[in-house]
Amino acid sequence: MRLIVCLDEKRGMAFNRRRQSRDRVLTEDMVRTVGDARLFVVPYSASLFAEQMPNLIISEDPMRDATNRDYCFLELSSPASSENISELILYHWNRHYPSDTPFLLDMTDFSLVSTTDFIGFSHEKITKEVWKK
Repeated sequence: MRLIVCLDEKRGMAFNRRRQSRDRVLTEDMVRTVGDARLFVVPYSASLFAEQMPNLIISEDPMRDATNRDYCFLELSSPASSENISELILYHWNRHYPSDTPFLLDMTDFSLVSTTDFIGFSHEKITKEVWKK
C-alpha cells in the first residue's frame, strides 16, 4: 500500500482530532498522484476529495482495507507499523502548527526517491517527498 500523510515542520499530523491545515492545491496534487488507483480514507477525510475522485473508498480502517495497489491517506493517526507500506508520500507544510498527533512511523526501511517543492493556495511552500522500501 502507498501511504499519504501531511506533516508540519515538527512531524505533527493533527490537533484535537482535527487536521492542522488544508490546501486545495495540495489536494489536487494528491488526486493527480493517485490517478486511477483507489484512495482509502476515513469518513472525516472524505470531504477533501468530494467529486474530484470517483475511486475514493471510505473506510473506518483504511490501513487494514487497502491492498498493495491502493493509496491510503491518514490525517488523524500515525500508522503503528510500516509492514504493509511499500511507499510513503509525505507532504510537508513547511511551518509549525499546534499538534497533539505526531507522525511516529519508523522510516529506517525507506529511502527518499524524490523531493518536489510547489506553491500551494494558502501555503507559500509545500514539499512533497516520495519514499520507497
